[in-house]
Amino acid sequence: MVLDDIRTALAKKSKRETITEDVLLKDLGLDSLDVVEMCLDFEEKYGITFETAELGTLKTVGDLMDTIQKKLINK
Repeated sequence: MVLDDIRTALAKKSKRETITEDVLLKDLGLDSLDVVEMCLDFEEKYGITFETAELGTLKTVGDLMDTIQKKLINK
């Protein structure tokens, strides 16, 4: 369910129908500010927190999904 929410949010933001885990966030047309804004939304929605340094390591859709999943497991 969470992964579907992430894919939906990315698809909406990038105006694409399908999102795969290997796609680079920048190839979706997302700049670093877009990624930070999305992460802030995910923090609020899922009650998690991203560290500033962590945000710079998110390069692909899979990176974002893996990070969120780990945070939810450790919550």
